[in-house]
Amino acid sequence: MRCLGVVVGAIVWLAGFYLLVAVLAAAWPAYLEHGRVWQAEMRFTFTTPMAWCNLLFWLLADIGAGWTATRIARRREALWVLAGLVEIYVVAVHIVLFWPGFPWWYNLGVVLPLIPAMLLGGRLARGQR
Repeated sequence: MRCLGVVVGAIVWLAGFYLLVAVLAAAWPAYLEHGRVWQAEMRFTFTTPMAWCNLLFWLLADIGAGWTATRIARRREALWVLAGLVEIYVVAVHIVLFWPGFPWWYNLGVVLPLIPAMLLGGRLARGQR
């Protein structure tokens, strides 16, 4: 169950973010256009309010992933494994690969709150038991 919690938590993390992005893109055509630029050219052209929406979506995805991993695995270790793996991934993407292409505050806004947000999700899941 521990491994399943980590895998499903990772799926929830990525799918949750993209689901929130899709909802906003359906409601905000300009956001959709900037998203298309990102997908086609990997160029970050989002306005500041759009980038803040992305940061909120990452935060919600982090919390949801932590909650999911904890509910499935029923072990705190699974939550820490998930948080560590996802943190390694976002550090590689936002600090190593795309640091010059994203605003510095956006990169840090994705990387720094990830582990605390996932731990919050895990705490919320444990509080429901």
